Amino acid sequence: MKFYEFDEKEKKVDIFNERWYRHPDNGKFYRSVTTILGVIDKGYQYDEWLKNNGHNSEIIVDRAGRFGTDFHKLVERFLKGETIGYMDIAYQDERTATSLWERFNIFFRFWKEFTTKNTVKIIDTEYITYSEEFEYAGTIDLTCLVNDELTIMDWKTGNNVGNKEKLQMQAYMKSIQATKAILVHLPAVKPNQKGYKLIEVEFSEDQFQLFLATKRVFDMENTDQPKVLTLPLTLNIGDL
Repeated sequence: MKFYEFDEKEKKVDIFNERWYRHPDNGKFYRSVTTILGVIDKGYQYDEWLKNNGHNSEIIVDRAGRFGTDFHKLVERFLKGETIGYMDIAYQDERTATSLWERFNIFFRFWKEFTTKNTVKIIDTEYITYSEEFEYAGTIDLTCLVNDELTIMDWKTGNNVGNKEKLQMQAYMKSIQATKAILVHLPAVKPNQKGYKLIEVEFSEDQFQLFLATKRVFDMENTDQPKVLTLPLTLNIGDL
């Protein structure tokens, strides 16, 4: 997710909170879809997990988030035609690098099987979409044509995929007028022999309205405004 903007003309960079997206045309800030959906409770089991792990839970969640980010970067590079190697991630600790490489190989097998069975034309990766009408934004992992049908795909490396992730897809589908989404679930604990599971989501106006209802609840509880930190692009001793 992009949370900074360079301005070569003004020689500055604007840095803003990752919970917001700034529209490149109108300059308005929109909440991220994932931030909005964060208002949905994760359930009793998650609350108990937090209690049992105490302060360690923050470390575990942060580590999982960084793992997901690194995984997405590998997939994006791969889909853009780059050659991906283990040495690209070997700088990390051995356990993390090995786990990341194994998960990426599972993705590779998925992609090989999926593109063998279907005609896939990639449109864009890590595409930022904005809904000016409903004032939200988000990053779509992959937009493509699958057998000539506009489809979005999202890579999920967490343990659970549920209604929150499906509502996320509804918001993204609405914003680009897609009719189908595919959640590719690649958790640490393999769901089957393949190591991944596909969850197809068809666009539903009723489900999208549930997302909007969730957004209204979020907006009612969160009235903060984006904060922008502006810094120069370059500095030297002459600037003192």
